[in-house]
Amino acid sequence: MAHGATVVSRTGEALLEVSALHAIDGDPGSYWMSPPQDLPQSMVVALPARSRIDKVGIRTVGKGGFTVNHVTFEASLDGRAFSPMITIKSAATDEAQWFDVKPVDAAYLRVTMADSALPNQYVRMASILARGAELEPPHPGDINGCWTLNGEPARFVRRGTQVVGVLQSGKEPMRFVGAFDGRIYRLSWIRGNDYGMTLMTVSPDGQHLSAMNWHEEAIPMFFDTSWFGERGKCSLQVPDPTEVALALLRRSGRYSLYGQTDVKAILKTLPTYRFVAHEFRLPTGKENHDAVERALAPLRELGGDAFIAQGGEAPRQEPVTESMRAMYSTVDLEIRR
Repeated sequence: MAHGATVVSRTGEALLEVSALHAIDGDPGSYWMSPPQDLPQSMVVALPARSRIDKVGIRTVGKGGFTVNHVTFEASLDGRAFSPMITIKSAATDEAQWFDVKPVDAAYLRVTMADSALPNQYVRMASILARGAELEPPHPGDINGCWTLNGEPARFVRRGTQVVGVLQSGKEPMRFVGAFDGRIYRLSWIRGNDYGMTLMTVSPDGQHLSAMNWHEEAIPMFFDTSWFGERGKCSLQVPDPTEVALALLRRSGRYSLYGQTDVKAILKTLPTYRFVAHEFRLPTGKENHDAVERALAPLRELGGDAFIAQGGEAPRQEPVTESMRAMYSTVDLEIRR
């Protein structure tokens, strides 16, 4: 999901907290779990670009029950007609299990948990894996417009890379602000005293949205829920992005820019501030440090008390999953409260 994959359909899960998104979140410790004694269960994943796949795989667990037994992979270019790739049998291991397949071009993958290693159980799978090469530049769908997220109305507006949005959930709406990085949408949100972080993807056809939401920090223990979105109708008005950013700064002392550099309206209201930059997605410390220096360059012209290029050092939270590395690779605008 941190590379732009979107779950466009799934047959079911035990709870949204163990939804199909957990099979593509890059976290070996999370998992997709079926309803009890209800197999098979399938999910369809839209890739961010047409790709040539030559290996697929899964992660399960080394010990314990609830493990999937057989898993079927299928490929499609249009999301409607699927061709078989391979059916694999899981092993009792904590390591990733990879299997060679005849190279196939795919824009969608359908993965099915066929049966259980033990009878009459919930069934879970930690990760589905695919390896290959993209055959074209990624072209995720546009988030602009109205949606329903788990049945609740939402609206997002993207201007350039900046994204602002609102979700009408409960008595008080959630307000979002963040940015698009070419593959994923990384957002911060606030609702009253509550705030947090959201990673969203939109399928290339622009009709399906997947999102993982966290309270305060994007760490596994603070995971809130999975959102599955479809295009919908709404009469919602999106908030002013500067107002949302300032509300986050007042509440947490921090605002993640996620690539946004047009922050003059925010800075005009702050007596003192600093920029702290992290990058965790590149192979070496030097590459991570060079990346944050490039990210800080356009911000240095705006002034500020300090510009701190941390690269992959001194993380606010240790980024142990792909999603965490994506969410914490940014420049944070910080204030002293």
